[in-house]
Order: sequence, then structure tokens, then C-alpha cells
Amino acid sequence: MVRFGLIGAGLLSIVGIVDAAAADLPARMYQKAPPPVAAFSWTGCYIGGHVGGAFTEDRINSAFGTSTNFNSSAVVGGGQIGCDYQFAPTWVVGIEGRAAGTGLKSSQAMTAVNLVTGATVPAQLTVRNDFLASATARLGYSGADNWLFYARGGAAWTNEKIDEAFAPPLIGPVDPSTSTTRTGWTVGAGAEWVFAPHWSTTLEYNYYDFGSHGFTLTDPRGLTVSGLTLKDTIHAVTVGVNYRF
Repeated sequence: MVRFGLIGAGLLSIVGIVDAAAADLPARMYQKAPPPVAAFSWTGCYIGGHVGGAFTEDRINSAFGTSTNFNSSAVVGGGQIGCDYQFAPTWVVGIEGRAAGTGLKSSQAMTAVNLVTGATVPAQLTVRNDFLASATARLGYSGADNWLFYARGGAAWTNEKIDEAFAPPLIGPVDPSTSTTRTGWTVGAGAEWVFAPHWSTTLEYNYYDFGSHGFTLTDPRGLTVSGLTLKDTIHAVTVGVNYRF
């Protein structure tokens, strides 16, 4: 009995020591759980720039039934501004305006015909598109975090410059020309990715169609060239960067 009593007393002493040591330990600090990360919303406006490549599938038809292709390719670059609204909850609707300069230019050898005498002379016809703009609506799906896949469509404008250089007998070299802003339509598709707060990048393709229309070229002396029709279409692939606010 004495032995067990001694053992019991020893155990009580050990428990007392442990309790005293535990009392000297600092209290555990309460750690607040981090707030949940809010899902990104596409609702808002943006401004940015884009650059890429463009190519035309232009064709000129003459009153005599001949047809000549005026295909060309060049760099296109400009800026855009727009606004988006996210709803339902992964769909996004928006509007965007963009304007860009291009170096699209194509020259082809043709024949100029005097409609009075029937005389023909060699000629060089040049078609340029030096401006491209659009105002479009877009509809997108944002099923993946920070990604938006969209289609767009709306109105488009381009500035066409056309001239035909030739040298008719008794007159000498002439270069009648015209410069006209054409209205057409555009459709396209693309993807946008938010890679940093307020910043996103885009990759998209757009098709522009300005229809077929006749035109008349004139020079300062009153010489005119008519009887030609231009079919003007443009394709563009661009990458861009937007600042969203």
C-alpha cells in the first residue's frame, strides 16, 4: 500500500508540473479565414489598341465583260473603345467602335479604251484601302475563368482610292482618280483573356464586305474614265490589348 501511495503521489506531482507549464504558454492567436476571391466580371468599359494583317479579295469588272483581281495584303493597326455587360451569369453582351489605318494597295495592267474612236492604250490601275473602321455589337460566353469567346457584327467603313495612269495619243500622260468612303458590313469572332488586373488581350478575325459599285475617275483637265465596277472585300486578323475600367 505504501508503494502505491508513493507512485500516486509522484503522478500527482507530474500532473501538477505539466499544468503549471501549460499555464505559462501564450494563448493561441485566432486566425481569421481569408475572404473569398470574387469572380471576375466583364461588366465595364475599355480602351485599347490592335495590330495585325489584312488582305483584300477585290475585283474590278469592266463594261466589256472583263474581270481583273486586285488582291493585296498589308499591316493594319489602330485602336478600339467599347463597353460590356455580363448577365445570366456567363454571357456577355457589348458594343465596340474601332478605327485603323492600312497599307492595302494593288496595281494591275489594264487597257484603256476610247469609247468614241475605239483606240486602246496600255494603262495601270491602282486600288488602295487606307482606312478601316467599324461599329459593332458582340455576344460572348465566359465559361472559363478570365476568358471570353465572342462573335461580333455591325457596320463598317473604308476609304477607297482608285487611279488609272495611261498616255492617250495627242494628250500625253494622265492619271484620273477618285477617293470615296464606302459603307458596308462586318462579322467576326475572337477570344479575350484577362491576364492582369484591368488588362486583357484579344485575338480575332473580322470579315468586311463593301459590296459592288461603279465609279468614275477624273483628272484636273476634265478627262474621265467610267464603265468600271469594284467588288471590295477585306479580311483582317489582329491581336490587341485593352485597359479595362
